[in-house]
Amino acid sequence: MGYEAHPRYSNIDTYKNTLQLLEQEPEIIDLLKRIIQWEEEMVGSPSYDIGFRSEDVFADPRKLAKLVPRGILRLSYKSSNDTRYRAYNLEELKRAVEDWERGRALAKAPEEAEEIPDDLFKYVIGHDDVKDILWRSIKSEKPVHVLLFGAPASAKSLILEDLIRLPRSRLVLGSGLSKAGLYDIIFEEQPRYLIIDELDKIDDTDNLACLLSLMERGVVVEAKHRKHRSIRLSCTVYAGANKIDRIPPELLSRFVTLNFMPYTAEEYIDVVVHVLVEREKVPQQLALYIAHKTCLELGTRDPRDAVKVSRLMKEHTKDEVDRIIGILKSRR
Repeated sequence: MGYEAHPRYSNIDTYKNTLQLLEQEPEIIDLLKRIIQWEEEMVGSPSYDIGFRSEDVFADPRKLAKLVPRGILRLSYKSSNDTRYRAYNLEELKRAVEDWERGRALAKAPEEAEEIPDDLFKYVIGHDDVKDILWRSIKSEKPVHVLLFGAPASAKSLILEDLIRLPRSRLVLGSGLSKAGLYDIIFEEQPRYLIIDELDKIDDTDNLACLLSLMERGVVVEAKHRKHRSIRLSCTVYAGANKIDRIPPELLSRFVTLNFMPYTAEEYIDVVVHVLVEREKVPQQLALYIAHKTCLELGTRDPRDAVKVSRLMKEHTKDEVDRIIGILKSRR
């Protein structure tokens, strides 16, 4: 069998899945770095397109195979005696590794070693009222916890990702937390800012008890089995969720809640143009063309769809945009 695109994983979020994996298996960071190194060093070589073998990145073949369903790797070639892989989305993989390492480093750094970046939310278009509340919370002497909830693809994740840049911040995925894993993060890393994506997916009583106590009193006590420890910590929690109906009322009451509505067509176009020009280095006029085409012909309000179109282009032309969108539209 030759190249395989794995269409059933085409909508996977590589960035989020990589962070979730690192929460569960932090030791895999070295393997991910070796994969990134191979991808960057082998560009232009005869073996680049066909992909790497397990021995090329010093990995257990079984470990590589488990990265495919997560959307971290894709199977690029397979025969009876040869299996090869490529990064599913190299840029998202690199960004996740960098953000995870930065979050770990900041969590261990002294508070005075880092200043709050003055360009937070630079890539977030609109939502000025939300940014105002967040800035007030960041500068508050006492913790004011904030929950962003509502429609997917409405800048919630972008804001949470930017908050990772705060000194001594720690990003946590609700779906990636092990049972009672929040206790270890609080006691071992003592974050100043705890950033939780997918808050609605934290459902075990231990993690919820830890979070409730931290947010209410700034005191966390763990006293079970042979673990007896306590800590007083000034920590502000910023969280994101698509829905809040699964969040316990006693936890919800500890947040300032900010609802995100879906982008209007005009807002979507403004956001897409900004993201494509600033992050993807697409020319202004072509970015505007992609924004209009994805909005009108694909009926989307998710900026990620426009980013995907820009990354699929072999050259920056309107004909390329039309061809890609035509294929996507016909296969919907």
